[in-house]
Amino acid sequence: MLKKKITIIICSYNNSSYLKKCLESVFNQSLSHNYYNVILVDDKSKDNSLEITKKYSNKKNFKIIKNYKNIGLVKSCNKAIKSAKTKFIVRVDSDDYISKKFIATFLKHINSKYDFIFSNYKILKKNKTINIEINNFKDLISCSVAMNKNILIKIGGYKNFLWEEYDLYLRYFKKTKKIFRIKEHLYFYRFHQNNMTKLLSWKKKAWEQLYKKHKKSDVQFLEQQIRLSKIN
Repeated sequence: MLKKKITIIICSYNNSSYLKKCLESVFNQSLSHNYYNVILVDDKSKDNSLEITKKYSNKKNFKIIKNYKNIGLVKSCNKAIKSAKTKFIVRVDSDDYISKKFIATFLKHINSKYDFIFSNYKILKKNKTINIEINNFKDLISCSVAMNKNILIKIGGYKNFLWEEYDLYLRYFKKTKKIFRIKEHLYFYRFHQNNMTKLLSWKKKAWEQLYKKHKKSDVQFLEQQIRLSKIN
């Protein structure tokens, strides 16, 4: 029997407008469902998100976790990580979607013994599509990054930060330096009015919070790791 190596985790709250496209992309991969799992955590949505998931409820590789009260993104992500049965985890936000060859490409490099694998991505902004080449720490997003579950558990998963992903990455890189960049643009990030990170005031507050916990030298070290990954 094939041993699966990767789980896509999706945390969703009131994202019914985008969830169908997200799930279609996740289940319409170039590889069979036998190669990956999907865990969706619904954070007590008030819209028809759970109705949308019913179409996929018969998928053997799909697990739905229903929160009986709204617990937020961080706790929902940690719940999904603990529930996963595979060695690697990759987040996909419920308002985004992925390329058809997303899983196949990530699996190729997971099999090469890397612990932190990320792909370039596209930003969808109104009628424009912008290719993003990840050249530094701040170009990373919370999604399209495959990480080792054992390391995630050891560092305590996500913490309550405005930029929970940057805090996680900084702690994660104290455990491993095995990093690989996928040059293809495999992830589609929607930029819309509900994106918190578009606000300059929010960004300023988020960086101030991050630097209270982490040294700038740690950020600079991770910047170097991202740049070096280009040679792989």
